[in-house]
Amino acid sequence: MSLMKKGSLALLPLVATSLMLSACGGGSGEGAAPGASKGNAESSSPAKVVAYSYWQEFSDEYWDKVLVQPLKKKYPHIQLEIVKPGKNGTAKLEEMITAGEVPDIVISDLGTAPAIAGLGFNYDMAPMIKKYGLDLSKYDQSTVEYIRTFSNTGGIITLPYSTNFIGMFYNKDIFDKFGVAYPKDGVTFNEVLDLAKRLTRMDQNIQYIGFDHNSIHFLAGGITRDYFDPKTGKANVSTKEWKMAYDLLAQLIAIPGNRFPQDKDKITRWHNEDFYKTQNVAMIGVPNLISAGLQTVPGMNWDMTSYPVFEGYPKTAQAAGGRGLFINPGSKVLDAAFKVVESALSQESQIVVSRNGEQPFLLTKETMDAFSADLPYTKGKNVKAAFYNKQNYPKYPTEYDGTALSIAYNRSLDLYAGKDINTVIRETEEEINKEVEKLKSGKK
Repeated sequence: MSLMKKGSLALLPLVATSLMLSACGGGSGEGAAPGASKGNAESSSPAKVVAYSYWQEFSDEYWDKVLVQPLKKKYPHIQLEIVKPGKNGTAKLEEMITAGEVPDIVISDLGTAPAIAGLGFNYDMAPMIKKYGLDLSKYDQSTVEYIRTFSNTGGIITLPYSTNFIGMFYNKDIFDKFGVAYPKDGVTFNEVLDLAKRLTRMDQNIQYIGFDHNSIHFLAGGITRDYFDPKTGKANVSTKEWKMAYDLLAQLIAIPGNRFPQDKDKITRWHNEDFYKTQNVAMIGVPNLISAGLQTVPGMNWDMTSYPVFEGYPKTAQAAGGRGLFINPGSKVLDAAFKVVESALSQESQIVVSRNGEQPFLLTKETMDAFSADLPYTKGKNVKAAFYNKQNYPKYPTEYDGTALSIAYNRSLDLYAGKDINTVIRETEEEINKEVEKLKSGKK
């Protein structure tokens, strides 16, 4: 499982704590104006900002490198403390809120924004952006546009210090073994299908997998990211674009041997580790493995291309999230909290992020040229493929997208058992609608 997937935690159980957050000064709506808090006057007096991160797996050294030290260099009077969830997972934030120790910032995946906002971390940064002259036109505009969809007024309730990408990683040794030419940037799914047919084979009792698609939502992600009809609010994965993805998945499944063993543990889990540990997968389409797996096998003979696209839909792939910074509107140190965000988005900080193999939010020649520069195992690799495709985000994001994604993934596995596409789509929509109704009823 990729790092981003691990970090995209299910936040719905926490929504019930939003009222507690309001009671602890979290506020509601889309955030108070900068003058609404006593402690937010611009000042160089010492200030401490507490940030809660959903990413337990990131070390203190990581946070020190990408957030703490750049902040200390720019604003030495601001102390940043990163609180990690520990063994309690999402319960840690609930404990902090209940104890009245509400963090000033929450760091979470962009895709969790509706749920994070529901907890009260919904401060509209627009006034601070204007106050401190942060020019959003310099940043990845597809991400900025996506962020604006989280607010009814087009406000900015989060900004990411890094985004993520989905690419296609391939094992050069497998290609060499079977005399197949390597794929190139701009590769299409039709070309990948052909390659998968040539590379999927049993050789010396080893089953080689041609292409691991990972999940139906990745296949569809370059052409659609929406699970619901924006007018009716009902699940809609029967659009032309979704059907293209399901048809592609059916073709991949139909390749003899291009699947993992049919035991329960294998069929229902993602196979990133099979690519870089077992190394019997020729190609895999997943979010960034550079900083989430490949560092563990520095001697592996791998390379990468842009994620495959459908014919007629060039240079567009699913956006794979980002590490968003959300501010508590009830924070007593609003200005200092925003300066944490501003510092993280400076070119100096973005270069640090990029050098360590994460895609920067600020896309300049300097930040892109720096990508993975501090990672020796990427030397000679086509890492610039990370920037080849445009990021495709949902046009109509909802707080139920995570639920829909999970159901769509699990139901898509029915294709392996021989169910036809139309039945799988119908049953997927029915289950999504049923589950959403349950979730809505639980809020009443």
